[in-house]
Amino acid sequence: MMNRSLRIACFLVCAVSAAATAGCALTIDDNSITAETLVRYEGSKERARVEYLATQSVRIVSQNGDVEVRTGDVSDVEVTFSPFTMRKKDENTIAVQEIENDLELSAITSGDVVISARRTPGASGGLGADIEVVLPAAFDGGLSVEQGNGGVDVDLDGAPSYGTTVVSDNGSIDVVGARGAIDVATDNGHVFVDLDAWSASDGSIKSGNGAIELAVPAGVDGTMTAQTLNGDVVEQGIPSTWATAGEGSATSYTMGDGDGGLLTVFTENGDITIAVK
Repeated sequence: MMNRSLRIACFLVCAVSAAATAGCALTIDDNSITAETLVRYEGSKERARVEYLATQSVRIVSQNGDVEVRTGDVSDVEVTFSPFTMRKKDENTIAVQEIENDLELSAITSGDVVISARRTPGASGGLGADIEVVLPAAFDGGLSVEQGNGGVDVDLDGAPSYGTTVVSDNGSIDVVGARGAIDVATDNGHVFVDLDAWSASDGSIKSGNGAIELAVPAGVDGTMTAQTLNGDVVEQGIPSTWATAGEGSATSYTMGDGDGGLLTVFTENGDITIAVK
């Protein structure tokens, strides 16, 4: 765990600012239910740098907060944590204590590069940290994101990565420039995946509740199934050389000779859009 000295950087309590970051707490007594607005208290940003070695993978674990990953003109893995907690507007003292004492932020090498933002046992569920990660442009490892609550935005465009895994309990997922094995799933949220290359390994893209958009290159070789339990499979620019079977809410595809991996695309609720670029 890194040495930390956090403070509350700002209190978003004015009507306009708080509205964008507000939640709701319910107080229940014998006669009534009272809803109170929660305010997002933000702590000081904290930065870390971890040496990156060729073919090394990066694993990110986040319990609560958005995760953003991109490549840049860096040689190491650069991490920025933005701690926060959700509390009532007069609970600034408690908010400071939570951020200082109940949030464990870490960026270490343990075989892979492991980046995590975790709450201590019993800490408030509103406590967390947004995580921004910048990878070297030549990143050639695998990326794994384990998300509890919050959006995930990954841009690996141009990087020779060999696999991307993103699993979220709650939140939308955007992945751009993925290569190699792909495994993306959220229990609740929209999913967008833009593939730079088709994998020889099987993979899946799934949402329990949310639409899925998938963009793939035209000249791929493999197979794919797309199914939604409540919605339609929408095709955009599918080449005539692709062999298709089924229609409406369930369709299968054979691209090229079909020798590559099988990609399973599934959502319980929402349309699946497959666009060929």
